[in-house]
Amino acid sequence: MRQPALLDSQLWLLTAMTAQGGLEHGLDLARASCGLDEALVALPPRGERRDRVGVYHHGYWARLLECLRADYPMLGKLLGPPLFDFFARGYIASRPSRTPSLYDFGAGFADFLADSQPAAAVDEYRLPVELARLERACAEASRAQGIEDEEGAPDEWLPLLAAASSLADFAVPDSVRLLKVSLPVHVYWRELQEGDEPPAAPAAQTHWLAVARSQWRVRVHELEHWQFQLLASLAEAGLGGEPPQALREDERLRARLFLWLPAARQLGLLRRA
Repeated sequence: MRQPALLDSQLWLLTAMTAQGGLEHGLDLARASCGLDEALVALPPRGERRDRVGVYHHGYWARLLECLRADYPMLGKLLGPPLFDFFARGYIASRPSRTPSLYDFGAGFADFLADSQPAAAVDEYRLPVELARLERACAEASRAQGIEDEEGAPDEWLPLLAAASSLADFAVPDSVRLLKVSLPVHVYWRELQEGDEPPAAPAAQTHWLAVARSQWRVRVHELEHWQFQLLASLAEAGLGGEPPQALREDERLRARLFLWLPAARQLGLLRRA
C-alpha cells in the first residue's frame, strides 16, 4: 500500500488509541475516519499488527485511570472501584487530556460528576461531587505558591490592621482554595481516611471551608461565614482589595478580625501584600 502522510498516520493511531469501547471499536473508528487500517503497522515477529496497536490503546486508558485513582483516593473508596472506574472512563472519553501535565487532566472531574447526574438525583450524588471538589482543592493547594518563604512573625502583622482600614496590606495566597459545601464533607473525608469502610452519608448542613498550605502541609479549615466572605473578597479583588461592607461598618467584626489575623497567617490563609 502507498505510505500515508505522517499526519494521517498520527491521526489514525490517536483515534485507535483513545477511542472508548475497546481496541476493536477504536480500530473501526480509525478506519472510518482516516481511511486507513492496521496494515500500515509493521507485522511483529509473533502475533498480529493489532496487538502492537493494543499496547498503546490499553496503556493510554490504564495510565489515565491510574492518574484519576491517585488524584481522588477517598472518592474511589466511597464509590468503590467498579463505579469509580465507570465514571472515570466516561470522563476520559469525553474530556481527553489536552496538556503535557497529567496533573491538569483531573481538574474537571468533579464538574463531570455533577453534569452526569440526572436532575432528580442531585441530592443523592451531592456527597461524591463535593468530596471530589475537596480532593482537587487539596491537590491544587499542595502545588501552588504558598507562604513558606515569607518572612516575619504573625505578631508583626497586628499594627497593620489598625493602620490600614482598606486591608490593602493583605492578600490571599495562591495556595488557598475556598469551598462552600452543603455537607460536612471535610469531616466525612477524614472519617474515610481513618476507616476501612465508608461511613454513613452525613446530613445536609452548610459549611465554609478553606484548604490551605502552611509549613508545606495541606490542611482543611472550617471558617465562620464572615471569615469566608473576607477571604473570598480579598481573593477576588487581588492586591488592594476592599473587605466586605459588613466588615467596614461593624466595629465588633473588625475587632474579631484583629484577633483572628495572627491565626489566619499561621494557617496560611493570608499573606502580606
